[in-house]
Amino acid sequence: MLHSDKPFIGSTKGACGALHTMEMIDILFGGKPNRPVTIGLINPLSPLGYGNEMLQALMAYAHAQQPVLIATLIMAGSTGPITLAGVLALQNAELLAGIVLAQLISPGLPCVYGSTSTNIDLRTGGLAIGSPELSLCLSAHAQLARFYGLPSRGGGALTDASLTDPQAGYESMFSLLTTVNSGIDFVLHAGGIVSSYLAFSYEKFVMDDEICGMLRQYLRGIQVDSDTLAYEVISNVGPGGHFLGEDHTLARCRTEFWEPKLFDRSGLEAWWDGEKSDTTTRATLRWQYLLAKHEDPPLDPIIHRQLQAYVETHLE
Repeated sequence: MLHSDKPFIGSTKGACGALHTMEMIDILFGGKPNRPVTIGLINPLSPLGYGNEMLQALMAYAHAQQPVLIATLIMAGSTGPITLAGVLALQNAELLAGIVLAQLISPGLPCVYGSTSTNIDLRTGGLAIGSPELSLCLSAHAQLARFYGLPSRGGGALTDASLTDPQAGYESMFSLLTTVNSGIDFVLHAGGIVSSYLAFSYEKFVMDDEICGMLRQYLRGIQVDSDTLAYEVISNVGPGGHFLGEDHTLARCRTEFWEPKLFDRSGLEAWWDGEKSDTTTRATLRWQYLLAKHEDPPLDPIIHRQLQAYVETHLE
């Protein structure tokens, strides 16, 4: 609330955590808002259950008419069937049960149909979030969400790697590209996740931010019209010419292409003659730079003090 003016996820630690969230919202907005301003993340307890704390939080959010994001993480071969079709059937039952409860309390309450389901590594029993099975579950989940007419949650830049190494890069791009191509609406864990959700990396966060920029450009697609087809420009340049000095090029040279802020395109010779820094080193410098230049958004000083006092009081 203090460091960003973007939407925030509230607490779902039982009725108490939900109540604290709603009371802080009242402070921030000067009373109960008449629109969604937060969202609660509700996780079923697979297979086919919900914990008491999660149910209490779900009901509190529904009574307050604040949205809930109901997302299950079924582990194929452990907390769910080993077959992905079975995982999807089980997952669907858990999610719809939570959504129905929310609608019974507050008809029309915005609900997000979420999934992080994947398989386990049968050699270790550990969760595998960099696997192709996660992407398969994600694609099918997005189709089910469209079938029900519900917004979907899933995906992110996910990896089982414990370091910002090549494995982290290719697994993260795979899962995030699947997320984008599947039409997922709400993406958690789009940046910074390492070691199967168990850890966070500042370096990977800015690397993943770079991947998000690439995929945003990819989603723009190719615009086709009389200007972009550039027939006249091609004709004017003719055989053997070049387009560097054309007005068409100069007018678009700062906006047409995606430009990386972290990744290296200098070429081997320039890299060899320079500092020879790798991506992780540049990522460290970038997150430190971004953190140093950050400024909190404007907030009424009285509200700021009230929020701080509320937190301090409830931490005692």
